[in-house]
Amino acid sequence: MSAVATAEPPVAPRGLARSAGRLFEPSGSTLEDRILGAWEDLDERGRAECPVCRGELEVAGCRSCGSELS
Repeated sequence: MSAVATAEPPVAPRGLARSAGRLFEPSGSTLEDRILGAWEDLDERGRAECPVCRGELEVAGCRSCGSELS
């Protein structure tokens, strides 16, 4: 296999062209929103949805993935 240098940039395959703007469009909530919401739920109810795996997060940590908020 050999390589050839060209003056023109390669063309992206059809349907994979990227715009010059953002890499992705943000959804309605940010990671910060999810973490703060989990903290509030833990404070009020003692459990929350885990922001990592969406399992059950308790004050001691998540039973499903082992993550903790500290």
